[in-house]
Amino acid sequence: MRPRPVTPSVIVRRALWEVLHRMPSRTLTVRTRHGLLSIGNKDRAIGRLLFTWREFELDKIDRAIRCAMGAGVLGERNDGWLLDVGANVGSVCVPLVRRGAFARAVAFEPEPANYAHLRRSLALNGIDERTIRPVNAALSSANGAATLELAFTNSGDHRIRVEAPSSSHPDCREDERALIQVPVHRLDDAVASLEIRREHVKLLWIDVQGHEAQVLEGAPRLLAAGVPVVTEFWPYGLQRSGASGRNFAALLRASFTTFYDLADETPAPRPIGDVPSLFRRYAGTSFTDLLLLH
Repeated sequence: MRPRPVTPSVIVRRALWEVLHRMPSRTLTVRTRHGLLSIGNKDRAIGRLLFTWREFELDKIDRAIRCAMGAGVLGERNDGWLLDVGANVGSVCVPLVRRGAFARAVAFEPEPANYAHLRRSLALNGIDERTIRPVNAALSSANGAATLELAFTNSGDHRIRVEAPSSSHPDCREDERALIQVPVHRLDDAVASLEIRREHVKLLWIDVQGHEAQVLEGAPRLLAAGVPVVTEFWPYGLQRSGASGRNFAALLRASFTTFYDLADETPAPRPIGDVPSLFRRYAGTSFTDLLLLH
């Protein structure tokens, strides 16, 4: 992807962000290309990028929708549900519902501060919580509770802990993270409890920092219904998320036939059997997002 130009306004916002970041914790409202979003001044990842660039991965969101439309699995406007798993502050579900790509959405976000920002983002955009339903829970392969490890200054890197860390990346510091308990649901059960019919789900979007395999394991009925999926593909996170994460490629082969690598400028359909090659392409802590089709 082409680098974005650094304009004078971006330079000013970068400097202002550094000032705000040093202040005591506070909530900020940012007018972005996604809509009005609520962020925290201590988030040096998604929050900083939204503040500085006025967007976060919006090109990827648009690319995913265009590919799905080209494949004939989505229309320009879809009278159905988007399921946004790991919704953070709403940077995916808010723009897609605001522009009418989906009539309704469910936004799952387990971390309390992110969830508060998500609900505030909905209110800032005048979105009724019956249109985008926020759910303060994680998703996995079983119902119950889970341990969520909290990243230090990256609100997008809170992770469900499956195994105690035997090592720690110097940038992530997994072994030093605070831990909280959060409710966790199987996606199939959550959809049923919300009284959403499977055939009315038009897209499943997952970004859960390596826990994507467990989310899919909890959604066999949705997958059987042929719902297209956008999922983060982060080999480092998958390796740390237990056996399910390490077997992610096999899980995809069992459920899908085709994928698009959304990091490509012009993504093209590829056979699902090519997924293992992505582990080499995205080595270290690099990542991409995949559109998965049945």
